[in-house]
Amino acid sequence: MLKTISTAALAGLITSGAAFAGMLDVHNPKMRFESVAPSLTELDAYFVRNGKPVTVDLVRQVEIGVGQDKVAALLGEPIKVTRRGNKATWDYNLKFVTADDGELVCQYKVLFGNAQQVDETVWRRPQCRELMVSRN
Repeated sequence: MLKTISTAALAGLITSGAAFAGMLDVHNPKMRFESVAPSLTELDAYFVRNGKPVTVDLVRQVEIGVGQDKVAALLGEPIKVTRRGNKATWDYNLKFVTADDGELVCQYKVLFGNAQQVDETVWRRPQCRELMVSRN
């Protein structure tokens, strides 16, 4: 479900930072993330989901109201762009380094409103969302 906020409403919400918590870093696996379902014999390098290496602090800079230019500067070019009128959705595969040299690749959507500014962000996996909202 996409959320639309008028400029006046957004200005009113700025004074209440807690109001933004519901629109950023949402976990919603039904948000039309692409899935692959190959048989085990079909798995090869094509199906390995690799992501752009990022840090939690870098991704946390993607906030409500940030423009497309800044998102591109922070996360690079998206792997997929979808448009409906003046609104756009950018899809990313992001890679986080975890404890013991592990890696977590996360699917991430950034939804932009009419003003080409971030309206919402969505994670496919709850583990990825938890990285952003934890107090690390």
